[in-house]
Amino acid sequence: MKCCLVPHSVLVDRFGRPLKNLRIVVTTRCNYRCVYCHGEGVELGREEVLNPRNIFLISLAARSLGISSVKITGGEPLVRSDVDRIIKSIVDAGIGDVSMTTNGFFLAERAGDLAEAGLKRVCVSIPSLDEERYRFVTRVDGLDRVLKGLEEAYRYGLRPITINVVVLKFFELTDLERFIDLASRYEARLRLIELEPLGLGAESFSRMHRDISDLIQFLERGCSKKYVRELNFRPVYVMSNGVEVEIVSWFGNTKFCAGCDRIRLTPWLSLKPCIARSDEVALKECFERYEDEKSVVECIRRKFVEANELRRPFNAYPINAQ
Repeated sequence: MKCCLVPHSVLVDRFGRPLKNLRIVVTTRCNYRCVYCHGEGVELGREEVLNPRNIFLISLAARSLGISSVKITGGEPLVRSDVDRIIKSIVDAGIGDVSMTTNGFFLAERAGDLAEAGLKRVCVSIPSLDEERYRFVTRVDGLDRVLKGLEEAYRYGLRPITINVVVLKFFELTDLERFIDLASRYEARLRLIELEPLGLGAESFSRMHRDISDLIQFLERGCSKKYVRELNFRPVYVMSNGVEVEIVSWFGNTKFCAGCDRIRLTPWLSLKPCIARSDEVALKECFERYEDEKSVVECIRRKFVEANELRRPFNAYPINAQ
């Protein structure tokens, strides 16, 4: 079934921030055990009820409210055998900009199916290009497989690839140079992410957090151009080889939440207004109460409006503020 709803105007929260992006946490399961994992701020162990059909209807409602972009995330999305069907259901609902964040372990064998389903691009998380450090962070011997996954993603046109690197204590300037070279090879973007005290990262923050000021100085000296990305007001450095290096840092960035335009869908059919908040808006009753698709979609639309009213900048409120 293809989408037939005409998009309405974009929802805007009480702080003037438009709602344009939906992050779908398709599972909390993962084959890695990364030391910094925050699991998209969702609980582990709850029943996962998301399937391609209800994601299709949720995507219909989202698109009708002006949401134009979906990112699939987890856990690790590729542990789900039906993730290609999930992607197709979103595309069939009329949302063409569908991306995915993955650890890349299963990417090599699945890139072709993902591209055929309608996935546009991937963000691949790689904590280190050193095999021993990679194993230390992820508890998995998977670096070679992930690098092969980059090759296959590039070959199947899942571009631009973004390489996500959470910067930990052991990260050195030489590591940054190696990542810039790797990104250049695949015409990829490089995103350096400061460790956040969320999820498992909260437990390892004090011993694993690294000040990134010297990395920024290196980029400032070596870039040919600099601009600020609207989302989270992130600085982006364009290097001489064309690689764009983006810094995701919430320390000292009072505008970090000001440009947020996203909301999360949990695996148990709830909308989560913010990764750092505990409140959710349940969608399950929409599927239990109504039988016809039109009524289900209208119910979901109302839930999106309700969840949008709960969106607020995290840096203006304490964690779990209600």
